[in-house]
Amino acid sequence: MTQEELAAKAGLGIRTVRDIESGRVRPQPKTLRLLTEALGLGAADRGRLSDELRRTDPVPRELPMALAAFAGRGPQMDALFAAVDEGAAVVAIHGMAGVGKTSLAVRAAHALAPRFPDGQVFVDLHGFTHPAGPRRGIESVLTRVLRSLHGADRPLPSDLDELTSRYRSAVADRRVLLVFDNAAGAEQLGALLPGVPGSLVLATSRHDLSPLAGAYTMALEPPAMRDAVAMLSAAVADRITDEEAVAIAERCGSLPLAMGLAAARLRSRPQWRVEDLLIRLAGHGLLDEFGMGHQGVAGALRGSYVELDPAHRRLFRRLGLAPGDDVDVHAAAALCEADAERTAAMLEALVDVHLVETRAPGRYRLHDLVRQFAAGLAAAEETEADRDGVLRRLFDWYLDAADTACTSRYPGYARLLGGAGTAAVPGLDDPARAGRWLAEERENLVAVARFAGEAGFGSVAWRLADTLRGHAFMDMGAADFLALGQAALHGARAEASPAGEATAALFMSTAYVKDRDFEAVIRHSERAVELSQRLGWDFGRASAHHNLALASWNLGRLRAALEHGEAALAMNREGGRARAVSVNLGALGVVHGDMGRPRVELRLLEEALELAEEVDDVRLQASHLRSLTSVWIRLGSVATAERCLNRLMMIEADAGAREISASSAVYIAELHSARGRHLDALEHADLVVRQAALRGDRLAKASGLVSVAVALNGLKRSEEAVDAAARALEVVDGGLPGTRIRALVERAVASIALDRPDAAEADAGLILELAREGGYRAAEAAALDIMSEVRLRAGDAAAAREHRSEVEAICTEMDAPVPARFKAASV
Repeated sequence: MTQEELAAKAGLGIRTVRDIESGRVRPQPKTLRLLTEALGLGAADRGRLSDELRRTDPVPRELPMALAAFAGRGPQMDALFAAVDEGAAVVAIHGMAGVGKTSLAVRAAHALAPRFPDGQVFVDLHGFTHPAGPRRGIESVLTRVLRSLHGADRPLPSDLDELTSRYRSAVADRRVLLVFDNAAGAEQLGALLPGVPGSLVLATSRHDLSPLAGAYTMALEPPAMRDAVAMLSAAVADRITDEEAVAIAERCGSLPLAMGLAAARLRSRPQWRVEDLLIRLAGHGLLDEFGMGHQGVAGALRGSYVELDPAHRRLFRRLGLAPGDDVDVHAAAALCEADAERTAAMLEALVDVHLVETRAPGRYRLHDLVRQFAAGLAAAEETEADRDGVLRRLFDWYLDAADTACTSRYPGYARLLGGAGTAAVPGLDDPARAGRWLAEERENLVAVARFAGEAGFGSVAWRLADTLRGHAFMDMGAADFLALGQAALHGARAEASPAGEATAALFMSTAYVKDRDFEAVIRHSERAVELSQRLGWDFGRASAHHNLALASWNLGRLRAALEHGEAALAMNREGGRARAVSVNLGALGVVHGDMGRPRVELRLLEEALELAEEVDDVRLQASHLRSLTSVWIRLGSVATAERCLNRLMMIEADAGAREISASSAVYIAELHSARGRHLDALEHADLVVRQAALRGDRLAKASGLVSVAVALNGLKRSEEAVDAAARALEVVDGGLPGTRIRALVERAVASIALDRPDAAEADAGLILELAREGGYRAAEAAALDIMSEVRLRAGDAAAAREHRSEVEAICTEMDAPVPARFKAASV
């Protein structure tokens, strides 16, 4: 079918079809339905097409640059390609340090990349000698890969099983090349292997990887002398004879790492003869003292280091002290006490002599063996006081830069300290630039906090947490959020700092809000309230009360939610914190709505929206507009609800959204259901469920399934509605009472339509119990409405009238419309 034919059959413009096919636009649900009907697709194919057309995930291209002077290894490359051609899903390369495993894997990955159009991801697993603590945990690796595949804005679960399932689901839908470099061994890699064919894993390790089930394993040895000569000749542009190359290779043990270092020295010293180089490669001792374990590497590194001038030596050895995986120019400048321009020149000089690597513009790192060497030099050549001073300057730089970035990007979050950043990195006072910097430095910031908390710099860990709470909540994954909080808590307790522990407790409570562990939120928030009150930190105490309100609401404890929400609101009004007041009003409004006070909810939300506009916080405006859409629907003013939704869509479009967000799609589905457009409601509700499943967001998935059930009930597809409601109940698993009540309501409605009065009455009884226990007045009315219909159908008109009278009394009390969903409404 041509584009013109498809457009005509679907009743769409040819330009619309062309734009969708080219990927320039994403189809709205109605357009998508017209296309699937025109194509005659079945249910499974419709789902696949919908997912593909709506997919806005980034396509990662993360492979480091391949060495231009790569030579030799022809047989190994041929064997590797043959294994992939024969269907190998895992290719594992193991061998000694410096033997060229990463270079081979990267070269092969570049050659194989076109076969994997959904992206290429590169992750250093830090299996050996990473100074920021233990090797990279599996949660950190899975989070890192999922961020690459889905983007940084999707929330991720902290539970390892859920994270692993999400990872395997994400990879199963794609053809992705995953390069896992520097693994500790087969055990670390086991959980990273995809569950289905289609993608390829290239892994390297110093340890034997043959225990990996089904993997093609390659034991990489130092190259044969002919290949070693080829490598050296390519690296120095044929400046040397074959005999000289053999002499250098022998001195380096034919290890590619050592030969690369030696060749770099020869290139940078055109006046040198090969004899000069060989003299400098002779001997050993320093690296052997550091346990480097190979004389060729030892000689090559020592030869490169001794030729540096004092400033370059100082920068090099101090790079070995940095806790993170890499540094930018400004962080390196803090290490060596030089300006950025001078530091950049020195870094590039160290890259030229192969002591430093650069895998992305402006970012620099050390090979693990080189890092070990540099750290050993720092221990040998600088005093402990000097090393502590270096780390303190680096940590102060991170704190200052993070302070500036977060003050710019996330104003209005409770901070015990901060607000005095001096723009350690130019441009961080711009919110967009600040957001990019925080994303680039995320792993380093977590590494700094963890290292500082363990190494006697506890205040650094909790001050970072104090600074980063807004960023962590809005843009950091749950695993990193919790890791940073644990580091802050450890650091605060190590220093016996009440201020630090108050900050860490508030940080942890906020982390658990994002992770949706609401009992943990309550535990940490109560501690934060206690410590903040003792310190006189009213903003922190108000924020902890707000977290208690959120947790209580999600646990179905509406009276407690109201109490904590009002406490937070009073403190923030007194402190003149407009943004925080807007946040508190929005939360309180929703609580009042669940308690059966929609007019109070409306008043609070309208004030919240006005304040969000005053402080120019568009994210907050969007949140309030969603809630206002829902309350106007419940009050029967669908036209006003639609105006709120239109404003919300404009905000999302202005923010660069290319498709409807799952958060908004719930309310679009609600609006369509209120207007009787149940098929459109179902399409949007299905979108919510799919996106929530990808994010691992249990609450959003359950809410989406309830919206599916509402739409199916509207379409009189009652059996399917029962199934959708049952799935929602399975997801909440006895928790999230508000969502549980809504699911039970829809299942009871469907049961009535299917003439299953006993099932409907049982669900209504459970709703009534939950509603009265938690204070859900509107849900109480819904339960009584269902009971009224059941009694009427059973021929008990008197009982039906009694229940109906109770419904009307509650609705009068709530100043809300009386439901007219059933025949009993006319009793």
